Amino acid sequence: MLRIHTVQITSLKKFLICSISLFVSSCVPSEPAPELFSLPTVYKVGKKPDEIKARDMNLDGFPDILVSNAGSDTLSYFEAIGDGTFKTAFTMNTGREPLAFEVGDFNGDNIPDIAVSNYGDGNISIILGQKDGVFKQKINIKVGRLPIAVSVGDFNNDAKLDLAVTLRFDKLVILLGIGNGNFKMGEVYKASGTPAYMTIGDFNNDKNLDIAAAFNGVQVNFIRIFYGNGDGTFKIPMKILGGKQSAFITQYDFNNDSKNDLVTSSSMNDVIKIFINNGKNGFTSITDTAAEKGPEYIVPGDFTGDNIPDLAVANRRDASISILQGRGDGTFIFPHFNYPVGANAKAMVGEDFNDDGLTDLALLIYDKQMLVIILRKNSSPN
Repeated sequence: MLRIHTVQITSLKKFLICSISLFVSSCVPSEPAPELFSLPTVYKVGKKPDEIKARDMNLDGFPDILVSNAGSDTLSYFEAIGDGTFKTAFTMNTGREPLAFEVGDFNGDNIPDIAVSNYGDGNISIILGQKDGVFKQKINIKVGRLPIAVSVGDFNNDAKLDLAVTLRFDKLVILLGIGNGNFKMGEVYKASGTPAYMTIGDFNNDKNLDIAAAFNGVQVNFIRIFYGNGDGTFKIPMKILGGKQSAFITQYDFNNDSKNDLVTSSSMNDVIKIFINNGKNGFTSITDTAAEKGPEYIVPGDFTGDNIPDLAVANRRDASISILQGRGDGTFIFPHFNYPVGANAKAMVGEDFNDDGLTDLALLIYDKQMLVIILRKNSSPN
């Protein structure tokens, strides 16, 4: 059993100071930020929190939160109550430096499991969910030196989840799921340019999953698309120019053409780049989108209530999150709205945590070891 109690922030005074300081004032040049969010709720996490996911782990219909703590060698599991608050966190031990993880049913029992990328051990840990709500570590899979990111998908169309793992320097490793929680080694692909984050989807509408990967090498100015063959293998990757030294990549349909586009962030170059999907094995990068200092994690969604996709961006060196209003064609309005949240805002996810139909945010404040839950209001900007 891998549950160990951790401690939330219990001091009311400390809680109020942390909460009020987050949204006490916010503006960007000539554009005051509307009150899109309520005052946040703050929870304590482990050392060096690096990755966050919102998934319904106990199958009660509410998204729970998982946080990997690279400095504590642990995962923090926050069980959702359903009103935007969470129970006291439980801690699961991992390998050394768990920088990334993913969630999926790896053994076919309809209970969510966890795959953890242990940067310091060079392996992937599979942690299986149990019917009683606890978790049990199953196996460790050696993948190579410095695994930096992990993503999940059925790459060979056998109804069993597989894993894609990027190694820090120049490789993409495919692990094919057997269906009982174990995996076998698949193909290993060269991915020079220092691969980082990935996003999985069928980008060319051939019913096979593809992999879009960001690269954050110093001289890198491209992303790569690994188009799937449907049998667990991938074609020679397509290089798409743009996204200089990108740290993060995700997908969304930004221009309402029913094809998912891509967006990357460059925390070193203060740039957000949009790639429009033509649906036929290709993407077109459009003009860089203005950003604050150190943009990293991006959450697409409608945050302004106009049914047009926007972007929520966590800015590491600006101690803020930004809301970029979309125009509906893949471009975004400037100036954008800024909300101070504390130094070194890092990983962020969006989900409806209080069941009101609006996308809320869960954010990690790296230096303060805090998980911040930021609920949307039912208000819209003029």
